[in-house]
Amino acid sequence: MGCFSSKSKMTGPQNSNSPQTACEDVDPLENIEDEEEPENLTEDQKKLLRKSWLILQNDIAKVGTVTFMRLFDSHPDVQNTFLPFRGLSNKDMESSAILRAHALRVMATVEKCITRLDRIDKTNVILKELGHRHIDYQVKPKYISLMGPQFMMAIKPHLESQWSEEMEEAWTHLFRIISYHMKKGLRPSKAEQI
Repeated sequence: MGCFSSKSKMTGPQNSNSPQTACEDVDPLENIEDEEEPENLTEDQKKLLRKSWLILQNDIAKVGTVTFMRLFDSHPDVQNTFLPFRGLSNKDMESSAILRAHALRVMATVEKCITRLDRIDKTNVILKELGHRHIDYQVKPKYISLMGPQFMMAIKPHLESQWSEEMEEAWTHLFRIISYHMKKGLRPSKAEQI
């Protein structure tokens, strides 16, 4: 499922055992100015997201941890962005309280997006602020784009009986929105550039 942005679309089912490397050719300083803002979610997509989130809430810590483990496995350079995880083995990371805490914070952000689907303007502000906080961690824009595909691979086993192309597209679209606005926040403000 690789990297995606508002200009690309994931197509067809992906092999869940294959590493994700499609973002390696993305310029780490990709120009958010050239990226088109994603359209709003449809009412049907909102319903699918809310319905699936209710199921996922029962195992959200595991989903978050699996998301990051998949991300670090397929993109080791992302793991090195996190000081506490540099040089750690997969086994050490799986049992890391720091990883679990960060994964839960990310899942809380997803939950905020889900609960504010009808107030997308507020969600966009939250996401831009979150992106801005990631400047201090030197997060590359391409890393933001990697989260959605890893998240979807982590949730698919929990939603197997309900999983459909429509559900996949709804989650893909939501993560396009998340990615777009977080990357907008990654840009330093004009005052910070002076």
